[in-house]
Amino acid sequence: MNIPNVSGILPSADDFPGEVVTRAITRDVDLGSISGHGGAGVLALITLDNGHDHTKPNTFGPQGLLSLNAALDAAEARAAAGEIAAVGVTGKPFILAAGADLDGAAAAIAGAGVDPAAARERALGIASLGHAVFRRLGELPVPSFAFINGVALGGGLEVALHCTYRTISSGVPMVAFPECFLGLVPGWGGAYLLPRLIGPARALKLIIENPLSQNKMLRGPEAFELGIADAMFEPADFLEESLRWAAKILSGTETVTRYAGSPAAASSPWRRRRPSRARRWRSGSRSRQAGWVSRMRSAAGPCSSGPVRPSSARTSSSRPTSSRPARCAATTPARCSTPAARRASCSR
Repeated sequence: MNIPNVSGILPSADDFPGEVVTRAITRDVDLGSISGHGGAGVLALITLDNGHDHTKPNTFGPQGLLSLNAALDAAEARAAAGEIAAVGVTGKPFILAAGADLDGAAAAIAGAGVDPAAARERALGIASLGHAVFRRLGELPVPSFAFINGVALGGGLEVALHCTYRTISSGVPMVAFPECFLGLVPGWGGAYLLPRLIGPARALKLIIENPLSQNKMLRGPEAFELGIADAMFEPADFLEESLRWAAKILSGTETVTRYAGSPAAASSPWRRRRPSRARRWRSGSRSRQAGWVSRMRSAAGPCSSGPVRPSSARTSSSRPTSSRPARCAATTPARCSTPAARRASCSR
């Protein structure tokens, strides 16, 4: 696929000397051999890795985006030839990606010696390149899977959102869109894709409320509960279980249910809960409460003229027996059907 024509606008490798390039490394995984589903086929697994440990997260600069684009070029050609059944994306240990390389981009766009008139065009070129590359994950001729094995911030989360399916590790410590905290917006598709996946209210919480609340982050289980991921697995065997789950999806033995507003949703799991009886009682009007008390008194019997007491309520044992009200002698409502009958049969 051709990416936007940014020649002369997008910084070259020489203009972006500080970029720690995140390479997209592809290997084939035979899903049938690890899952027992022979018809699942081969998945081309792309691993994002900048060659450093977890203390230096994967980020996306121009060269990293071009590396991912090249991997997707090869995957698309193989998918068209029928060699692979799916494409997967994951990250190096503990990290999927931490978004755009903001420091390097700032230096390349508006650093020393850069023509200020060209700064806007360079910024637009990097933004357009990210859009063009990430969207390909959702436009491949085969399904795409994001295996969120670690930190997914900003562009890292957007990579996952562009995929057809997502799994997440329960040990992921950070899932967020911190752009609003930095005075930006999720610019590589997050502001568009997330509301359509989990609903506008939940998306606003993640895109706006959390960043403005001291840049709050979600953990893996919280992201799964919001509906960002379709399945969650333990960290110890996360990738293996994710690949088995992908094989089930491809073979048709597993299905995914999503928010009703999602384009791929079959039905909505986000049904509003019916409030509890206690909550309905507290929120009811006084007239309804009075009617309920009246019905309870009627059901308790004709001599229940006082306030309704729980059946377990007891009178203090220090009170004299003679002060206790005697029980009604009537055994049927007919015997207490008139005031005279009640005076005759009831002792006060």
